[in-house]
Amino acid sequence: MDNSELARAADPRVFVPYLRDNPPRLPTGGHGHGAIETVRTATHRGHEIVVRTTYEIEVDGRPLKGHLNVGNDGSVHYHPLPNYSFDSALDLVRQVIDSFPERFEAGGPHPADATDSGHREAHRGGA
Repeated sequence: MDNSELARAADPRVFVPYLRDNPPRLPTGGHGHGAIETVRTATHRGHEIVVRTTYEIEVDGRPLKGHLNVGNDGSVHYHPLPNYSFDSALDLVRQVIDSFPERFEAGGPHPADATDSGHREAHRGGA
């Protein structure tokens, strides 16, 4: 991609309609069932430290799944919201609900109820 193509793609007149017509999909499931676990490691004064953080997140009694990561500073990241960082898992889930409201409407599809095709497409660059 040359500079003129990059400039065109970043132009709000092009970028905003693209986002409107191609909203991000919430990847769901596909990575096993149950808890989401992240592992952090460090070495301190010759000692190996391993911290495993396990999350079981539910919204309205139904599981929320997907790639979740906890950084060494304690911040929480979620694969479907790659440009966000949260101070807590609760803040993360609030933003997921705000970003994908149609998935949380009464009687509507829930993130864990969908196939994981959106997740596969995200990894191929389709979302």
